[in-house]
Amino acid sequence: MADPNRIRCTCPRCTIRGLMWPAVIITIGLLLLLDQMRGGFLDFSNTWPVILLVIGGVSLASALAPMTGHLAPVSPVRGVPPIVPPGAAPIVPPGTPGAPPAWQPPQNRQGQ
Repeated sequence: MADPNRIRCTCPRCTIRGLMWPAVIITIGLLLLLDQMRGGFLDFSNTWPVILLVIGGVSLASALAPMTGHLAPVSPVRGVPPIVPPGAAPIVPPGTPGAPPAWQPPQNRQGQ
């Protein structure tokens, strides 16, 4: 179920990108309808590349759309610990007391 408190971006690029799967489903429905009505050359096995054209067209329209008003991903607030799912190991930032030491590259040992 969708989170009702989720902030959704309404910039043109994100709006067009959200139309990808509805456009693909409508295209598949139209191609299957053409297959049932006409058959022959308009058989689904001949017209399926139209789905790729629709995906490419929506992707191109999304890439060319402006990002005015785009909402950037929200970064965590300093001082507020991240929410850890049950059963997962807690995330401890490096440098805090009790944190495991940061990874160090192996030392270059001469003579071995």
